[in-house]
Amino acid sequence: MVEHITRSRNDLLGWPLVAALFKNKRVLFIVRTVAALLFVSAIWFGLRYPALAENPYTSAVFWSLFWPFFMIVSIVLIGPGFCGVCPHGVLGRFLSKFGTKKEAPEWMKHRGIGLGILIAAYWVPAYLFPGLLKTPWIAALLFAGLTLLALAVFSRYKNMAYCTYLCPIGSVTKSYGKLGMVRLQTYRDACDSCTTFDCAKACETGLQPYLFDKKNSMRDCTLCMDCAQSCEAVSLQLVKPSKGMFGEVNDRHNIHTYVYILLLAIITITMHFHHGLGHSPVKTQTPWYAAGQWLASFLPAGVDWVGFAALSMALVATGVLVFGGFAVAAALVKKPFKSFLHRNSYALAPMMIIGSLSHVGSFFFIHYASDLANAWFWLIGSAETMKPLASMRDGWVHLFSLFGYVGAIWSAVILYSRLGMYEVSAAKRLAAFAASGAMIWFYIGLLLLSMAVRSH
Repeated sequence: MVEHITRSRNDLLGWPLVAALFKNKRVLFIVRTVAALLFVSAIWFGLRYPALAENPYTSAVFWSLFWPFFMIVSIVLIGPGFCGVCPHGVLGRFLSKFGTKKEAPEWMKHRGIGLGILIAAYWVPAYLFPGLLKTPWIAALLFAGLTLLALAVFSRYKNMAYCTYLCPIGSVTKSYGKLGMVRLQTYRDACDSCTTFDCAKACETGLQPYLFDKKNSMRDCTLCMDCAQSCEAVSLQLVKPSKGMFGEVNDRHNIHTYVYILLLAIITITMHFHHGLGHSPVKTQTPWYAAGQWLASFLPAGVDWVGFAALSMALVATGVLVFGGFAVAAALVKKPFKSFLHRNSYALAPMMIIGSLSHVGSFFFIHYASDLANAWFWLIGSAETMKPLASMRDGWVHLFSLFGYVGAIWSAVILYSRLGMYEVSAAKRLAAFAASGAMIWFYIGLLLLSMAVRSH
């Protein structure tokens, strides 16, 4: 174990305030306790006061605080940072010390389970039954169910099996975490002479932090910082945004490819179809609106069939553009399609996660700020209320849509850089870039179309 080290300027653990948060167990305990109290209280009040009219607190905590800020914004800034304070992770670190510590069964180790839970439990209901998950008792049941699942898995299996394989949020943070501006790694000189491997022993997930930099991957790291508290050679480096998406990535799993493709379709493209163009003057002229109206004419009521049609068409369009474009590009550089896809799918990530900042930014003024304020007033028994800070009629709110263009350009830069790994002529590289970037060009087209119809 290294007890003292001279830290580099980019090592955030050398900054007193950051070190006080990430290396101080008491401070981390307080932060995690606050997050857990918010989480548990939201579930409790959701079950106790099930109607939104009588309980603005539950929905505000889950959908106006945890999702936009603890998830989207934190991923952009610090990768999987939310996992380090997640109530389920805290529960796991405690239960892992007393559970049966069995090896997780092979079926559970399928990396797509968590992603499947996220899609089935949140995004599909969000489009088919709008507003359902905003209902306090529904939101409370969802997170209570996930908590019970986490409790059962942590109690039985070792290495934080729930976080590693089943957590629906974990499937997102592990993939998009490479976009963050911090990276956990170690000081190479100190590790070369190490014989105790304290950082690895401290990791409840069974990882080896001293290999993160070499593999250009933090694997399943949750930034719990147990390793940093066990050895001074662990560092939290401030790096260029999305540094982990450039160069080779030695990762054992390719789940990131499917996370990027599916969430790009389900979140970004469907939102532009259904909520972007769907709330514009051309709404009735869109194909998903026509398809949804047709489905509604003979299928059961109570389902948003336009939302279903938008989701279905977004999945098809994304699949055709990604797989088709990558197949053409793979043929151009004469590489197997599957390896080409997994190697270059990282370029799809910024469109979803950076593009989502446009939604987070505008909705902070339209919904989130007032939702959180009114939740606080309700909690303390005050009759005071706060009105939204802005509405969609305010032109300046739409400036946040620029994040969409930033995400598209970011994706294009990553894609072009990764294509440079292939030994091909400049002409073929450009042709492969044009083909494999089909999804990027489509997304930019959607942004321009949304802007055009909004101006009329």
